[in-house]
Amino acid sequence: MIDIFVYPVSAIMKLWHLILHSFLGDQTAWLVSIPLLVLTVRSLIWPLNWSAIRSGRRSALMRPELAALNAELAQATTTADIAAHKAKVKEVHERYHYRPVAGCLIPFIMVPVFIGLYQVILRMARPSFTGAIGLISADEVEDFRSTTLAGVPLPAYVSMPESWATQYGVTGGEVRHLIMPLLLAALAATFINMCISCYRGFLTTQFDKTMPRRMLYMLAFFAVLTPYLLWNAAIHGPVPVAVILYWFTSNLYTLTQTLVNETLLRRRYPLSDAAHAARRESWQRHRASRKIPRAERRAQKKAAKAEAKRVAELRAQLLREEREAKKSGEES
Repeated sequence: MIDIFVYPVSAIMKLWHLILHSFLGDQTAWLVSIPLLVLTVRSLIWPLNWSAIRSGRRSALMRPELAALNAELAQATTTADIAAHKAKVKEVHERYHYRPVAGCLIPFIMVPVFIGLYQVILRMARPSFTGAIGLISADEVEDFRSTTLAGVPLPAYVSMPESWATQYGVTGGEVRHLIMPLLLAALAATFINMCISCYRGFLTTQFDKTMPRRMLYMLAFFAVLTPYLLWNAAIHGPVPVAVILYWFTSNLYTLTQTLVNETLLRRRYPLSDAAHAARRESWQRHRASRKIPRAERRAQKKAAKAEAKRVAELRAQLLREEREAKKSGEES
């Protein structure tokens, strides 16, 4: 399944090598093709990334209006009330140009691309892997593995066995000395990028909702854990120099992308006072709910579920009426 995403990514890398090898040399062309591959693929999907961020901000901007409309559902007793509410929600979505489905689909496009990008570099640099990788032939893979960065072969890694170190003509200490600046820069970029994402999420999180609140806490946890995991993998795991170079280029590019997107977001879609107030009120409700006795909280949740069920039944009844009306119109 992963090979489906490997083919287009390997085609881009091979194209850059064909363009560059005539005036840079074969090995240098393979070396330069790594950052150029990252820049090409990430640039192609940048619009998708921006669309996802913009969709999230539009959702936060219209949340106060939708909250007021949802509060009216408590007074809904007929399908006409539900239809009126549905029309008002649609009007808000259109006014903010919000497309919820588009925002949900974007990650399903971006994640496979990232998987393909990483798999191409990892397989090309892994000494144990044999054969072709997508559109890159087995001979070209061997040429890539013979490429060096500051005298260190791209497949070498810090914790490699002594037999491999002898084969490559370098020691684990030499590999560590080479990758350290790249690794530290990649880890710093990763941490800063995740901190920016955490802050952006904090500004729009509904703290009185369990799922958004937990997702924010989890993001903050991984902002600390991810750099440690990457460091541990680079020093103690079979992570070749080529993958470290990929991490360096990819994470710096991601940080640049995040800074640009954040600047555009603040200029084009600044958070309104109502959005900030809604976030503060949600935090106050969350704090207040923790002081409520457990039995009372259960009663509140039970009442909320009953209300949601009542509204869902009205919506289902409205849907049936719309289908019947449509069917009658077609028959006539």
